[in-house]
Amino acid sequence: RILAVLDDPVPAGHARWNGPLIAARLGDVDVQHVWRFLREHKDLLGVREEVQRLFEGAKKKNVSPYSEYIVGLHSGEDGLTPVITLYSEQKLEVDDRPDGTGFIQIPWDQRLTAIDGETQLAARHEAANIEPATKQEFVPIYVCHGKDQMWARQSFHDLNALGVKPNAALSIGMDARDRITQVTREVERQVPFFRNRVNKVRRQLRATDEEVTTIASLRGACVTLAKGIMGVQFGARPVQIDEKDVPSVQAAAVDWFSALADALGPMLLDRENNVVAAPSILAALGAVGHQVLHITDPEARRLKCRELAEGLKAVNWMRGKSWEGIAGKFTPKGTFSLGGPKETAHAIFAALTNPSSEGYARVRGLPSASPSLPLDGTFDDTLTARVG
Repeated sequence: RILAVLDDPVPAGHARWNGPLIAARLGDVDVQHVWRFLREHKDLLGVREEVQRLFEGAKKKNVSPYSEYIVGLHSGEDGLTPVITLYSEQKLEVDDRPDGTGFIQIPWDQRLTAIDGETQLAARHEAANIEPATKQEFVPIYVCHGKDQMWARQSFHDLNALGVKPNAALSIGMDARDRITQVTREVERQVPFFRNRVNKVRRQLRATDEEVTTIASLRGACVTLAKGIMGVQFGARPVQIDEKDVPSVQAAAVDWFSALADALGPMLLDRENNVVAAPSILAALGAVGHQVLHITDPEARRLKCRELAEGLKAVNWMRGKSWEGIAGKFTPKGTFSLGGPKETAHAIFAALTNPSSEGYARVRGLPSASPSLPLDGTFDDTLTARVG
């Protein structure tokens, strides 16, 4: 906790942290203990400054959810924490055994610095405050010792800079805890059109890929079905859905995407010439189905889904001028480039559902705005003013 305070900005009017300031920040630690800690660990603090990042920003914010994750693992939830890599400049005694095992002897007064896994280390302290029994768990570690600080700095760089993070599609596809991902997987499993045709490793499909969409795009559509068009703001981030609501969201998603596949299947398959399979279009289509969430009767919900999906057949889904300024734009070379969900999904949604928007008539090839009712029965005047 003292080390974490040292990474915080220094209070106004002070040049650096000192014992009284740290004690005041912690609230429950005596100032003499703080001074004693700083004296005893002067060398450790110097090493730490050389080989660790500042404990701030996203790194610091991640401690609390990480600690809850650790408590969840202790309670029996599935998951795994990575190895913590500890460093000592001092050479430590090692006792190798004939059977291949060994013991490393760490003196009681020897302090080790985490050059990888410091967030987990902080989270484990916080987890112990939530559930003291977590202190009794075995934690896998590497102990690197007998190397100078230059080696430690280089190792820190290599551990943190050379690894390649998995893309959003792969991360989403692997996350069994995310409830929207659970819904997405059920859509893939229960809707024949999508079964075994959702790519789970690519961020976007190549022209040669046989799948119809990526799991990231289908999940984005499930998010907007659950949250409405404002759901595009979540991107690949977790979406809060009460566990009790998951069955109703899942049932509505299966019915809605089944109806969409029946109505727009051929266009979804023709990604080269149509826009309907684009992530931004799918996000808007998910939002069109948001209204069926409140229909509890399964047959009535399926009928409404079919009605809405049939209405979308009037839309011209071909790439071209009708979608310019709504779903994307033409490049100087004349290629139509689709925008992302956050940039264009609102305008697409308005073009699909709001007869008073200029886009509504354009994507249907109508000469002027249609006086008919909106596709979803209503529309938001504020949204129309913003994106119409």
